Amino acid sequence: MEACLKIGNHLLTGEQLVSSLVRYKLLESLIGHVVLDDVLPQVRLTQEEVVRALTGSAQMPEDFDQFLVQWCESKGVSPVYVKTVVLRDLQVRKLKRLLFADRIEAEFLRRKQDLDQIGFRRIKFTDLALAEELYFQIRDDGVDFAVLAQQYSQDFERHTEGLIGPVRFSTLPSEIARLFRSGQVGEVYGPIQIQDHFWIVRPEQFIFARLNDSVRSELIEHLFMEWLRSQIQLVKSLPNGVQVQGILPHATTKGGFQ
Repeated sequence: MEACLKIGNHLLTGEQLVSSLVRYKLLESLIGHVVLDDVLPQVRLTQEEVVRALTGSAQMPEDFDQFLVQWCESKGVSPVYVKTVVLRDLQVRKLKRLLFADRIEAEFLRRKQDLDQIGFRRIKFTDLALAEELYFQIRDDGVDFAVLAQQYSQDFERHTEGLIGPVRFSTLPSEIARLFRSGQVGEVYGPIQIQDHFWIVRPEQFIFARLNDSVRSELIEHLFMEWLRSQIQLVKSLPNGVQVQGILPHATTKGGFQ
């Protein structure tokens, strides 16, 4: 009997699965996992690493194999699932550290400006004349920015008295990011045209990025995904690197620990 995948009322055969991978733009993700399957046998897990990851404790059980059986029973999963999914995930995590742990400080310094955050107030308009009038009211007449934001802003910040963030500089339009980097807290700027709208903004708080555990993990993930994308493109660029053939090979999962 031909292997197939049933999802609800849909029954997908091998040919339909391949078609679905392409149609739903999942093929590159699959290639990435196949690339990892070729690399992960080189990433050996120690029993200590497995126990620590599964329990959060460094205390080793007397019988490691029995520990795995009991852990599977407590989680309601099979030993096959542990070896093919759980341990594979642990190998991927270790691979990330092995490849990129020594590059994190340099990557942080390279991307620090984008990782810095800012909290600011904004009023967003489509009417330039109104934007200019309210800008001068705030700057010259001392009219409350928050009140005008509630009355006139044409985006979500009308419900927050104009307050946005803190958000990373990398998420801002380039014109606003450049302005804030050279601007001062409490100064009012605008109107600045951003696509079809005009912004009046006032920086409220700068938060400079620090290399804490969260940022470290994010940077490792960023570097890993860049590397994996490059490996995927390499496979796709090879002659006959990715082909749809009449007979689909059986999927294999590699991995292990010592």
